[in-house]
Amino acid sequence: MQTSVERLEGSRVRLTVTVPAETVDAAIEAAYKEFANKLRIPGFRKGRVPRPIIDTHVGRDAVLADALERLIDETYMRALSQEDLHTMEPPDTGELDALVPGQPYTYAAEVAVRPQLTLSSLDGLVVHAGPATSSDREIDAQIQHYRERFATLEPVDRGVQTGDFVDLSFVGTVDGEPYEGNTVDRYLYETGRGLMPEEFERALVGAKAGDTVVAEFEIPDTSSVPEFVGKQARFEISVHEVKAKVLPALDDEFAASVGGFDSLDELREDIRKKLDGAKATGRQKRIEVLALDLITSRLEGEVPEQLIDARVNTMTREFFETLEQRGISLRDYVEATGVTVERIQSDIRIQAESRVREELALEALFRAAGLTLTEEDVEAALLQMAEGDAEQARRLRVQLEEGGTMPILKESIVQSKAFEWLMANVEVRDEEPPAETPADEKPKKRRSKKAASEEVSEG
Repeated sequence: MQTSVERLEGSRVRLTVTVPAETVDAAIEAAYKEFANKLRIPGFRKGRVPRPIIDTHVGRDAVLADALERLIDETYMRALSQEDLHTMEPPDTGELDALVPGQPYTYAAEVAVRPQLTLSSLDGLVVHAGPATSSDREIDAQIQHYRERFATLEPVDRGVQTGDFVDLSFVGTVDGEPYEGNTVDRYLYETGRGLMPEEFERALVGAKAGDTVVAEFEIPDTSSVPEFVGKQARFEISVHEVKAKVLPALDDEFAASVGGFDSLDELREDIRKKLDGAKATGRQKRIEVLALDLITSRLEGEVPEQLIDARVNTMTREFFETLEQRGISLRDYVEATGVTVERIQSDIRIQAESRVREELALEALFRAAGLTLTEEDVEAALLQMAEGDAEQARRLRVQLEEGGTMPILKESIVQSKAFEWLMANVEVRDEEPPAETPADEKPKKRRSKKAASEEVSEG
């Protein structure tokens, strides 16, 4: 089988396929056999109906049409693999000539293929991944967290301050009327956490043990009880005791209580190792994401909607398969997560577009960096898919070539090699990325007089 490709406008190509005479005759033979098995003609056994009888009952043109459809189905997919074409739509073959037994057959198919976009530049491949090691400030913050955990509450003889714990009771009313649960007796309330409205906490500030204070305010629309919104709330609060949080001293005794360390320095070193380990684990993934974002931002050219739509369909199917495997219906998922179907669809489309752009950017990087795809690369990928079984790898190759999916395997290899090159060549800086200039503060580009005049005339 001979194939050739002519590049047309945009991402469209014309694929020309010439099938040898023996393949044509085999397709015709297969068509006659299928009709012979289907027909029930008195005097002839199943599958033994001669061609002239089939021509009489079915029509020779119908048999040749069936053979042609069979021929194109088989050879078109192989031709895609032979020319490394990843199509985005069914082919347009136009009007096809009839098959002639004993003669080669040539047909042409126009189809849109995966585009080959470009990158604006490979210069300055730099990502800011943040510090690779923990700072003293981060260690101090972790120690402070431990101190908060081991803090004690001690009574104080003074007025309430923000951050104190108050042993209190209160009676509440709404528009002068009591409501269910309006009386609370001896509750330890932590101030400064916004557990109650701001007016409630302001009334407590400065109050001492034995004092009674009143908090009054209009119930805001953020209330968890909609029917109370806009009504007047009143709380009469009795302060029984004021307690302050006392943090343990930063000494060796504290280190021992936290984790059995002999000294505060040992505790700090242990915290540093754990924080550095966590940074190392997440940092590599962060670098990979930043590097992909970097080259994707340099992708030039239009991403076809067909590619995005196809990926959306694939991801949607995978989403429903995952729900099915977990025994969860879509309705149950929506009720459990509170995410609407429209939001699910929107999120899938955003992810699909992002993945397609990343893949196209990696393919563009592969070409821009002058990388090559070798037969050894393909063989290694097939062998890996076959889990090291050489015979299974050979059969897998045949299946992919006949199914027209070999180009997809090669694309995945291209993307992997490009990603390896990217990670080997990107410069990783330990500082945080520079802050972006707000859009309204960025210097505006000067427009040409021609552009300005065109805008005026269009207006």
